[in-house]
Amino acid sequence: MKLDAIQWINPEQIVYAEDHPAWEQPTIDVTMTALQSSHQESRLEPYTVPLTGEARDRILRYLGRDAATDVS
Repeated sequence: MKLDAIQWINPEQIVYAEDHPAWEQPTIDVTMTALQSSHQESRLEPYTVPLTGEARDRILRYLGRDAATDVS
């Protein structure tokens, strides 16, 4: 079974994305928030995932579609 590189990304949790198309391997860094729980508390913590190749292309297409719907 092949895992999808972006299947677990929740678009509602994306807080920042920075694309680096000029890098040797073009990369987009996607920063999201995730609920981190401990025995004492729960809080939202940011984490960044670098995506390359097909995963980068797919997230860029998604972000482009999302931006287009926000404008119209």
